[in-house]
Amino acid sequence: MTMDVTALRNCGLLFLAGGAGALARYGVSELANTLVGRQYPLGTFVVNVLGCFLFGLIWELAAVRLLISDTVRLIILVGFMGSFTTFSSLIFYSFALGQTRLALLLFNIGAQTILGFAALFLGMTVGKHW
Repeated sequence: MTMDVTALRNCGLLFLAGGAGALARYGVSELANTLVGRQYPLGTFVVNVLGCFLFGLIWELAAVRLLISDTVRLIILVGFMGSFTTFSSLIFYSFALGQTRLALLLFNIGAQTILGFAALFLGMTVGKHW
């Protein structure tokens, strides 16, 4: 399997953008938690809501208004935003489903939330008995 130069460049850029997204997530989350305290996971809350706003903004500028190239959109949305928060992807794709079928939107959010809790519990249970 060979990789062309463009694909190799994109992988490098995704790697760098992913690192930047992870650092941004940590920084924003720590700032929010430092300002308000850690009784409530406000840092995660802020990151998720900010991530949804940024995802919508980048999508609109790239896919709808064509002000950002497909490659830059890929790097920002998959690389940076993928590390910053995957919650924005859940909301975006659920929104897209809801444009045509409200039931699919509700199913997607409900199923991922319920199965996510179940998978977390299962993983913790397996970890306890490892």
